[in-house]
Amino acid sequence: MSGSPDAQALLADFLVYLGAELQASRHTVAAYRRDLRALLGTTRVFPDAAGIREHLRELARSPAPASVLRAMSAIRGFCRFVVAEGVLETDPAEGLLGARAERRLPKALGRGNVERLLAAFPGEDPLAIRNRALVETLYATGGRVSELVDLELNAILAEQGFLRVRGKGDKERLVPLSDRARAALSRYVAGVRPDFAARTLAGGDRVFLSWRGRPLDRARIWQILRAASRRLGLKIACSPHALRHSFATHLVEGGADLRAVQELLGHASLATTQIYTHVDRARLADLHRRFHPRG
Repeated sequence: MSGSPDAQALLADFLVYLGAELQASRHTVAAYRRDLRALLGTTRVFPDAAGIREHLRELARSPAPASVLRAMSAIRGFCRFVVAEGVLETDPAEGLLGARAERRLPKALGRGNVERLLAAFPGEDPLAIRNRALVETLYATGGRVSELVDLELNAILAEQGFLRVRGKGDKERLVPLSDRARAALSRYVAGVRPDFAARTLAGGDRVFLSWRGRPLDRARIWQILRAASRRLGLKIACSPHALRHSFATHLVEGGADLRAVQELLGHASLATTQIYTHVDRARLADLHRRFHPRG
């Protein structure tokens, strides 16, 4: 991949993910923050396997075994998160932290729950119009939350029906917008965003702004989705990450080629996208059970 991942920015994303999506306690988030800052220090360069190995040697000298195990858990979770986000192709902690638990597939929302979520912001209130546009865009593009936070007005190619997304490694990709997402986004940009933007110059050209005109940040977007998820009583914690996985899962369920899904997600390696091959296997197994005479 081109470009070097910013380890400090990734740590900030991971901590928000822990608290907002996984609903870890504030004590757990604080402990993981300390553990991972001990690993990273002030560097913005993501550690390689040798760097993690050296850090583990230092940890092994600690007289507190429970703290060491927690730090190892933090490192394992952080590295898995970064690989799952497509930032790194391989896990630098692979094989360094003992036996790995079976890799769990990311949780995806069912199609019915996605429809409920997309309909969770009714009315003509400006914030409801913005939130509809936000959620429609997240699901229509499978974008990372960081990509929507950074999205600027000139990235909306409404006439062509595409969004120009700048992803990891500063790579650009074009992602199609559904008609519904394009309509929701156009309505927000034309009818609501100008009023928000007029309240301050801090928003610049960013697409998604707060009521006060400042760019929405990752944590606020997670909060919007989490609140909607609670109102709807969804059992799966909804987040930008969950919508991204739902986007990919539903594409593969519909027969999309993995290479196409890789391009849409902005994964540098097909190996990262291959996590979604479980969908094909599950669908084929279900069809076999239902229709084979000896299924």
